[in-house]
Amino acid sequence: MDLYNNIAEVMQKKGINCVVGDIYDLQQVCKSWYRGNVNDFHNYTQTLVDGSICEVERLTMSMPKKICEDMQKLTWTEKVDISLDTKKKTEQLWKILDSKENSFTINFPAFLERVYALGTGVLVEFIKDGKTIIDYIDGDLMIPYKYTNTYINGLITISQFVEQKGKDKLYYTHLTFHEFENNKYTKYNELYLSKTLGELGKEVDFATKFPDIENPKIYDGVDTPHFQVIRTPIANNFDMNSPMGIPLLANHIDKFKSIDTKYDSFMNEFELGKKMVLVDRTAVKGGKEVDASGNVRDVSYFDKKNKVFVAVNGMENQPVKDIDFNLRVEEHIKGINADLNYLASGIGLDGMYEFEAKGLKTATEVISENSDAFRTKRNYETIVKDAVYDLVAAICQLEGIKTKSINIVT
Repeated sequence: MDLYNNIAEVMQKKGINCVVGDIYDLQQVCKSWYRGNVNDFHNYTQTLVDGSICEVERLTMSMPKKICEDMQKLTWTEKVDISLDTKKKTEQLWKILDSKENSFTINFPAFLERVYALGTGVLVEFIKDGKTIIDYIDGDLMIPYKYTNTYINGLITISQFVEQKGKDKLYYTHLTFHEFENNKYTKYNELYLSKTLGELGKEVDFATKFPDIENPKIYDGVDTPHFQVIRTPIANNFDMNSPMGIPLLANHIDKFKSIDTKYDSFMNEFELGKKMVLVDRTAVKGGKEVDASGNVRDVSYFDKKNKVFVAVNGMENQPVKDIDFNLRVEEHIKGINADLNYLASGIGLDGMYEFEAKGLKTATEVISENSDAFRTKRNYETIVKDAVYDLVAAICQLEGIKTKSINIVT
């Protein structure tokens, strides 16, 4: 968050008002849940009966990642068809989309999944070494500064790199300004240097590191900018003054905690409730035996690797004691499914998930034309389709492809 505020302060001195707010803090929270390991929740300490403290890891069902994956699969599949007005132009377009550098078929779905996790993402198109390149930029690497309602037509994208100079490390922050207004797209770059990680530092000459990049780069008379902002179609109730989208995960953190707490308990039920056989501690010490040749050797009466036997004190002259716990499997399954139904309803995919003894089941049959899930799917498809349309238009402009129509069939 310090870097975003630092950038905003520097830009304000230049007359550029960046929109920061609380959305970037929320993105970092959601990113940790998307990764599946939240430090203060999945890793914690526990006090044992003897007063000692141990580190404990809480197991996870990784539902934040799962719902982003499923929303992506519902809104963008391999069946989506993108075409221009002739077969030749379509082939030319796909040669660019699925070039080695762009790999649109592979990279776009993964990018879209991250958009849902962070709430916002940016596609940027540019020419490099004579080739049209698509840059897939996550929402935590952009700051808007010009917008109308939720339409962003001015933003800064952030990239950083490090150089080793002797014993010191130099931290560079590359800011690229993208602005589209009155059929003119302007792209401008600035470079900053700091010796401290996380600080913007002082501005340095951009040409010292990027001498071959035209700066600024201006495209006049274009119908669309060479950047597209994709945001989730959900009202931002965390930062209502921000044009940034809200992460799909944002309003469901408590549900993720509840699901993982029950799932962890469910798995512990099998670990802690496994069958045990209590024996006196003296019985597991073994003894000595003399073989037919008179050799003395140590023997063990119990297999030390067998986890069923538990040695305790105070069972002298007593038979072994068999302890077999009743596992609360059904109770856990019912509790997890209640949370999954609540979660699915919250993201607009009622009835999507069911947990059973075999694991998580995804019910794709809930998507019907009369369902809430279908309407949710359509809302997301609309914002994705609009962005891809502008992406194709930008590529056609950069490549000089003159087409009368762009067709996207989902």
